[in-house]
Amino acid sequence: MAIPNDDRNSLPANIRVPRLENVVVREVRDRDGHRLGRVIQPHNGTEPGIIIAAQAATDRMYAEFSMPSNIQSRICATDCAGNPKWAVSPNFVHMAEIGTEEAVLRRSLN
Repeated sequence: MAIPNDDRNSLPANIRVPRLENVVVREVRDRDGHRLGRVIQPHNGTEPGIIIAAQAATDRMYAEFSMPSNIQSRICATDCAGNPKWAVSPNFVHMAEIGTEEAVLRRSLN
């Protein structure tokens, strides 16, 4: 479907744009790091809720994609404004705010 361009640069009323507030995004990659796709799972904004959503996104990743890599497939969670806010470790043990020294340190240890 072609999207018509108008002077206001707005989308037609029948186009739905997914909302990315309070979601976990699992960027699915194979063992060589090639991107296979993306899994998006809503969360409730709490740390336990983000971990539960990350686990559900991982279950979906294995169900929906052939040969995904758990280690190569990064996990992040957005805040209530839809901005990337947290990084979640592949084993769901660690969660760190993106852009903080803690997140950089954890990434270098993995």
